[in-house]
This record gives sequence, C-alpha cells and structure tokens, in this order.
Amino acid sequence: MTEPSAARHEVPVDSDTTLEMLDRDPASVYRRLRREAPVVRIEAIGRIVLTKADDTYLAKTDSQHFHSSDSRTAMERAFGGNTLMRKDGPAHLDERNAMVETFHARHICDTWRARFQAVTELAVSALRDQTRTDLRQTLAAPLSALYLQHVLGIQPDDQDQLFSWANALITGAMNSGFDPAVFALSDRANDEMNRCFDRMIDFHRENPNPSVLSVMVNAPNPLSLSQIRTNLKICIGGAVVESRDAISTTIHGLLRNPDQLNHCIESDRWDLACEEGLRWVAPIQASPRIVASEIALRGVTLPKGETILVVQGSANHDEDYWQDPHLFNIYRPLSANQTFGLGPHRCMGGDLYRRLVSDALLPYLFRCFPNMQADPSRAVEFRGFAFRGPTSLPVFLR
Repeated sequence: MTEPSAARHEVPVDSDTTLEMLDRDPASVYRRLRREAPVVRIEAIGRIVLTKADDTYLAKTDSQHFHSSDSRTAMERAFGGNTLMRKDGPAHLDERNAMVETFHARHICDTWRARFQAVTELAVSALRDQTRTDLRQTLAAPLSALYLQHVLGIQPDDQDQLFSWANALITGAMNSGFDPAVFALSDRANDEMNRCFDRMIDFHRENPNPSVLSVMVNAPNPLSLSQIRTNLKICIGGAVVESRDAISTTIHGLLRNPDQLNHCIESDRWDLACEEGLRWVAPIQASPRIVASEIALRGVTLPKGETILVVQGSANHDEDYWQDPHLFNIYRPLSANQTFGLGPHRCMGGDLYRRLVSDALLPYLFRCFPNMQADPSRAVEFRGFAFRGPTSLPVFLR
C-alpha cells in the first residue's frame, strides 16, 4: 500500500491489489481496505472505491455530493441510449415512475404470487428424473429467465438469449477503450432486443397486464419508444444474471449449513435464507457514482467530477454491522444489507425477487428434494468483481 506524500487529504493509492485478486477473492481485499484504507484508489482498476457501509450509504443517498449522470462511459453507446440508471432528479423519477406500477403490492398478491409459483414448479419439474445435476445451469438460470420474461413482458427465442443479451450489454458497458469489436456484439444484441420488444408491444396494447413493457406502453403519457427500449435493457442487463447468481448463492449457503436448512424447513422462514444469501455474496458487487461536489470523507478529499465505485459487496461485510461476515448465517440480528441499493436508484425489483425465492422457490425445491446434498467431490468456486456468483452448483438431488 502506498500513499501520496504531497498532502494528507489526497486519496491514498492501493498498488497491491490485482485484477485477479478482485475476481477470485474480493472479500479478502475489502477486509484489508476497510481496516487500512476504506477510501482508496485501486491502481489496477483506476477507480476510487468506498468499502465501509456508512460511506456507501452516504454515496447512494446524498444527492448534494453524489450523482449518477455520466455521458463519458461506454454505457450509453452499449445500450443504444441513456438509461434511467444514468439520470438523476426529475428525469430519473419520470422514467422510474413509468414502470413502478409493475412492482405495486397489489400485483404481488393478485398476479405475481401465482405466476412465480407456476414458473418455479415448471423449472423444478425438469429436475425430477435426475439424481445429480448442476443447479446453477439446470435450475437457477432457467428459473431466472422465466421469471424475468413474465415480469418484463417479453418473449425471447429461448432462455439462453436473455443471458447472451445481458452479457453483451454488460461487456459493452465496460468497454472503456471503446473497442468497435466489443460494440459490434452489443449492437447485434440491441437489434435483437428491439425486434423482440416491438413484436410484444402490439400484444400488450391489446392485452394490458402488470408487466413492465405493458405498463410502459399503456401509460396515459408513455415514454418515447427509444426510452422504453433502453430501460427494458437495463432490467435485462442486471436482473437475469443477478437473479441466477443470488439464487445459486442462497442454495449453496443452505446446503453448506444443514442446521440452518432444517430451521427454514421447520419454521417456514425462508425469508431469512433469502436475505442472508443477498448479504453474504452480493450478486452485483459495486456500483458507480460521480462526485457532484467536493467532499471530505475519512480524512481525504473526493474531488468533484471523480467517478467512484460504491462497493456494496464490502458494505455487506462491514464488521461495524456484521459479526463474522464471511459466514452464511440466517440467525443474524436483522440489519439491512445494501445489495439492492439505496436512495433514488434502489432496485425496484428487489421485493419481487424476495417473493420468488422466499415464497415459491426455496420451500418448493426442498419439499420436492428433501434429501438434496452438495456434491462433496466438486468444490463450488465464486468468481467475479462486478457481478459475482458461483460458477457451478453441483448437487445430489437424492
């Protein structure tokens, strides 16, 4: 660890952390940084990162000093437009409100509860003839795709297409060098998504329903077609990968801790497992923010205009709030994790995900396979710096 000697208020620089460390074991990196330099520039990624929960909370909720609008990144180019994630104030609120009806509590009761049970039973039924499988590929991925198709109101050619779209968008958004070959992939995905959305619009106009696309196109004063398309893409870019990884993480945590699994079965408190899975390994580890006006934080100055990374994956392990944060433990005292964000940009789909996993997936899965066990011959490896989850989830179903 090195620190500039010119002035104490300058942001220290971490030259020890490598990209491989952030990919393979970011928790160890963030544990060290929370202790030694909680506001630091990681040289390998060229970004200032915030690793303490109080600081990440501040960056997500203090609109005077932090904002999200940034036209310098590759995201606008990759998504074919400026999404609501890169807007603030009234512009952001207008576009957020255009889809908020989908997530209203009455639709959870009237529509989504039954839909989520149906897609869960469909996904789990595909496992009935198997004794050994990789649940990441055979359950978490297809269930995430089915879930998102219903919530968004779209019908891709197959579940794999949703993941290919998401990967193309994510890779394009991270294309800081503006490589044309990378944008060619996101351009192709944009063309496919636009055709899919446009094909569904006529259906939703004739058959109004609570899905995001239907709500947006049937609004009294709908957004422009370009913004409807772009904001559907931001939902795809995060939600399908995020849901797959969070589901896999939660099941893995339960299988590693049979006493906790038994507690969930006996008490029907699957919400405890869902929440702990979200905290234990945040599926989206970090989010960008821009410093709107200079601010002093923990003895250093964040300069105006600087792009910083707010690391919710580290905030969820902050020892000020969590004892033994590296452990999956459903018995923890309640303390809100930051996985789905905070403030104006808090993820609208967080409560729907919780209903899918707590009310439908976990109780049904372990009722169908009460003797499921982790495959002891195959280790589960977590990878990823921005998006993180298990690369596989090998189990014996019987």
